[in-house]
Amino acid sequence: MLTKEDNELLTRVGRGTPMGELIRRCWTPACLSEELPEPDCDPIRVRLLGEDLIAFRDSDGRAGVMDEHCPHRGASLFFGRNEEGGLRCLYHGWKMDVAGNILETPCEPAESRMRFHIKHAAYPVVERAEVVWVYLGPPAEEPPAPDFWWMGLPAENRAVGKIEYTCNFVQAMEGVWDSMHSNFLHSGFGVMHWTPEQIAALDPREYGFWPTTPFVETQDTPYGFRAAHVHEQPDGSKVVGVRPFIVPFHSLLSDTPHMFVPEDDEHTWLFDVRASVKRPVDREAALRARGERVGPDLTPDHRKIHNSENNYGQDRQVMREKKVDWSYSGIPWGKPHQDMAMTESMGPIWDRSKEHLGSSDAAVMKLRSRLLDAVRGFMETGKVAELDPSIPFERIAGVSNVRVAADAPWESVGATAGELVPGLV
Repeated sequence: MLTKEDNELLTRVGRGTPMGELIRRCWTPACLSEELPEPDCDPIRVRLLGEDLIAFRDSDGRAGVMDEHCPHRGASLFFGRNEEGGLRCLYHGWKMDVAGNILETPCEPAESRMRFHIKHAAYPVVERAEVVWVYLGPPAEEPPAPDFWWMGLPAENRAVGKIEYTCNFVQAMEGVWDSMHSNFLHSGFGVMHWTPEQIAALDPREYGFWPTTPFVETQDTPYGFRAAHVHEQPDGSKVVGVRPFIVPFHSLLSDTPHMFVPEDDEHTWLFDVRASVKRPVDREAALRARGERVGPDLTPDHRKIHNSENNYGQDRQVMREKKVDWSYSGIPWGKPHQDMAMTESMGPIWDRSKEHLGSSDAAVMKLRSRLLDAVRGFMETGKVAELDPSIPFERIAGVSNVRVAADAPWESVGATAGELVPGLV
């Protein structure tokens, strides 16, 4: 468990908080590229780290992210006109470009030069791998543009979804590191007494059910940590999966990198990647399996239709019949919805001083400790891992189901699983 003070340090992300300032020093997903589908399209609201922002795409196709409120009198730019190279406030016609330059102040006298002395709060943006990334920190501390292994793939080998958690980002992220819950929440086949034949008929890419409990080990790294889940086999070999965590919110499962981005203290965006080095990814199928399609699963602003107000669509009759792959939880529409039902049910910020952790929580405990190490280090030095030129971020990736000899250390798996990314670290 954590003290209340450490829990506050982990979960508060507003401007001026230690964790909030650390995240502002890192490139952060703001929205999906598809949310800004064409030049001069409608602007969208974006909430990040407790700040209300606007994202838009200008006439030249450049994405911009800026403060929502016009620098003149504070009216919302969400209602503005996006045209002819900038976003124009409806109230008095002030117009800003993607860099925050004031292009026009039409209510002022023609000779007025005030627009040259004012700059709107706009932020550096890069667009990579179907994601619009923004940097919200001091200009002098801007790190290199994000470069992760899945970004270098052909576009057809990657699909990125987005869905909202109504809880704190650490709480949402802990589900990735609590891998043992998959044997229950996402399957539960053992306690429902499914036969081996029933389990074998499922898609192994979606249902990683293990009949035995793995042991979990972790290893600190300069960027965060790696967690290994090791399953001993009857023939004496071991099957190993390794997941790296990059501070502050990158959880790198083998082919499913996750980014848990804080909207504010009590809401989180999951940017959910499906990627393959070897083959194209069926985007529609991937989003359907995860319950992340706008329309059937999500509102246009990517908030889920099945939520706490309608009990996430839980079907108790299906639970009793035990016949379909989601019978254990009774919650269909993808694993994120099942995860959300649990993590959101804890409340927006769970008081970790009340819990009782076991050996299966080793990776969750490591996640918390490494985040606390990072934020305390940042408070002392002002430095973040993304500014460390020795860290090869583009080569950090997770691997799953790698068989090794009984006497092989799990730490060697990163060097042997080159079928995913050569030279893993």
